[in-house]
Amino acid sequence: MGKKCKRKKNKDCECICHSKKKKRSRKCPRKKLICIHRCVPINQKCDDVTTQTYFCASSDSNIKNPSGTITIINTSNSCAMQVTITKLSNDHEDIDVAPNSSFTAIVANLKSVKILCKSQSNNDIYCTGSMELDIHYTLMF
Repeated sequence: MGKKCKRKKNKDCECICHSKKKKRSRKCPRKKLICIHRCVPINQKCDDVTTQTYFCASSDSNIKNPSGTITIINTSNSCAMQVTITKLSNDHEDIDVAPNSSFTAIVANLKSVKILCKSQSNNDIYCTGSMELDIHYTLMF
């Protein structure tokens, strides 16, 4: 005889599982697939020091497995961007985006996106551009 689960109508999901040996109840997590598309402007000092975080999903958050595409567009004339993409496994990759260029990547299990602007001359005080994020993730509640 298999297990039989019933869901209550209230917000708390309670599964009541029946088996031959004994009855037990346990809380069931509720999940929802979230799809987001964001375009975030980049405007930070081009000083080789200041790192700014543009996306972060901490390990204790309700966001699980953020995956999709990320595009970094650098509209600066002489300021390069060093983009650090970190996965939930703490593996990370540094990508350099040259002035007046862009970079697109497909990412899975995204943890964070950070940008450091590096000056190639004294012409740019600020690094400008945008980050386009098109991701899907599971929200646990």
